[in-house]
Amino acid sequence: MRNGKPAVTSSPGSRRTAAPTDGELLDAALVVFAERGYRQATMELIAERAKSTKPTLYAHFGGKETLYDTVFAREVDRLRGWVLAVYDSAGDEALEQLVRRYVMALFDYAVAHPQSFRMLFGSDPGAERASRHQPVVDAISERVEEQVRNFLTALGRTPGPSAGLLAAILVALTGGAARHVQHSGKIDPAAAGELATALIMAAINGLDPSMLDAIDGAAGSAGG
Repeated sequence: MRNGKPAVTSSPGSRRTAAPTDGELLDAALVVFAERGYRQATMELIAERAKSTKPTLYAHFGGKETLYDTVFAREVDRLRGWVLAVYDSAGDEALEQLVRRYVMALFDYAVAHPQSFRMLFGSDPGAERASRHQPVVDAISERVEEQVRNFLTALGRTPGPSAGLLAAILVALTGGAARHVQHSGKIDPAAAGELATALIMAAINGLDPSMLDAIDGAAGSAGG
């Protein structure tokens, strides 16, 4: 008691916790968007998940659409960083091991970061957001094309435009498989990655060189 008044004490339960950071708000939004999808997610649910308030979310991000776009962009950057780190760690490996490493980078991400994977490869609020994946697609395609060119050179071929086309096909195949795994919800991502690897290897081993010649030769004629 001080000056006739009881001293004010605080209990652990009565202490105010620190306001969530922007990162923590985005983490909460990621969980809700991944679990509910864009349309069923609400700012109220996100605020509850973040142990925050709707006014705080609006003050920081302006609205649900902006918040979604911010989370999506962050997860695209995370996926791109993950995939490129795996690619950079590749050494002098046999083709099949290299293909498996490249394919499994995406499916391993699904295992390690299921909510991010679900948001990136699930449905989104508008088809125009499909372009948000483009930085990842471009980064992966560039690395895959480099490996395709190395492979064709090792076979004694001079890589032409067909190398880029092959890379685009392989990346599209892997991305399509990832989306199917996400939408299915019943397929083990690791098993899906092994199947995709086997399919790609079968395609490479069975590739008719004349098909590459038809593309590269036509491109050479057009350029001349």
